[in-house]
Amino acid sequence: MSAATLGGDVRITPEGKVSIKKAKVFQVSGGNFYTRVYWDNVFLRVTVVTNEKTKITKNYGEGAVVGDIKEGHFLDIEGMFPNSSDSFIITAVSIKDTSLEKEKLTTSGTVLSVKGETDEFTMKTAKGNIITVTTEGANIKRGIISINTGELKVGEKVTNAEGIYDYANDILASSNVQIYQDKSVFAPHNFKGKIKSISGTVFPVTIVVGLTKKDYIVIISDKTKLINTKGGSIILSRFLIGDTVRFYGAVREDDLSVVDNVEILRNLSL
Repeated sequence: MSAATLGGDVRITPEGKVSIKKAKVFQVSGGNFYTRVYWDNVFLRVTVVTNEKTKITKNYGEGAVVGDIKEGHFLDIEGMFPNSSDSFIITAVSIKDTSLEKEKLTTSGTVLSVKGETDEFTMKTAKGNIITVTTEGANIKRGIISINTGELKVGEKVTNAEGIYDYANDILASSNVQIYQDKSVFAPHNFKGKIKSISGTVFPVTIVVGLTKKDYIVIISDKTKLINTKGGSIILSRFLIGDTVRFYGAVREDDLSVVDNVEILRNLSL
């Protein structure tokens, strides 16, 4: 038997197996659901009985429970007729609630636009679809550094974004977002700039050095080799605000404004 025109679909095998599409829930009573399957203005009443073995899922496959199913929801049902019944009652083996379109999702992609004032950004996922990611209350990190939404940049890679996805509206309410951090930034290399401040004359000291586009806090220890332009050794007190310096060190992974493990600090003004 098959009936399918403008609405639902009901199929029954000779063995009594039943498959129903688009059954609308009109009443919920514990683990039982009173539904109707519509074909235009005609409908069939179907009572759906569940038990501990009934598998319930949301529309895109995430597991659900009886309590998630509400009046007005549409169900796809697989089941069996009871041993004896004079009305359309089925014992459900599986139920898919197609009205439940918000599910857990983990995805990745590329940032397309950023709206820091509303805590959201759009991204193109690895599968090619464009979604909106809301970030209010989310934990956002670039590498191991926590950032806010406004610090995201168009074109950055989102290596992981997880939360609750609204399939109907393509919106991910994220809880965690991980942004790719280029590790080459942390490789030791040379820096050059002018001294803006010096914390003192006793190790360890911090020197703020201004480069063209960024200031760095440079940590100088008693292991740092202090030299002049020609490579001769000098003492810390010879370094003054305004001097041009070159130093070799590594940016900290947990603070991109700090350069640590400085091996050489050369005063180019001497």
